[in-house]
Amino acid sequence: MSQVNKKTAQMTQLTLLIAILVVLTFTPLGFIQIPPVEITILHIPVIIGAIAMGPVCGGILGLAFGVLSMLKATFMGVSPIDLMFSPFASGAPIQSLVMCILPRVLLGVIAGVLYEVLKSRLSNDALSIGISAGAATLCHTVLVMGCLWFFFSAIPLKEVFLTIVGVNGLLELGVGIVITIAVCKPLMKYLKTRVAV
Repeated sequence: MSQVNKKTAQMTQLTLLIAILVVLTFTPLGFIQIPPVEITILHIPVIIGAIAMGPVCGGILGLAFGVLSMLKATFMGVSPIDLMFSPFASGAPIQSLVMCILPRVLLGVIAGVLYEVLKSRLSNDALSIGISAGAATLCHTVLVMGCLWFFFSAIPLKEVFLTIVGVNGLLELGVGIVITIAVCKPLMKYLKTRVAV
């Protein structure tokens, strides 16, 4: 496959994953509801793209995820925490932008870099994918919660942190690992056959 065709294929794949992010962000499809908790799967396309296409693509997908989070918080935010992700509603526009963008970009970069390192050291690809997905998800959760605490310390963060990390975070971690392994293994096999053509 020529260099131009590879770039076109990669741009097409990125566009498809961004479209999936848009659908997941603005519809209920991005959330799994198991009362009393709601688990988000919005981060999963970023991790899948980072693992399948590399850390640069992961960073681009993370940027898209951050911008979409900001838009959703601005136009569809309902809780006080949602509104902190909106530079227009939070009262701290720069902090909201940093909180929306930085953890999401790092989510993709960390997943991509970690997978690149692990795939050469571990013989089990599913294990490399699972560790990368889990570590990136955990880093993302810690970074977002850290930004909330650092920028908006007036929030009763202890209760919020315990709820999100204790319940949602662990469930999102498990769901993220399972879905990422299930999607990445066949996707990467398909992408390798497409590149070889």
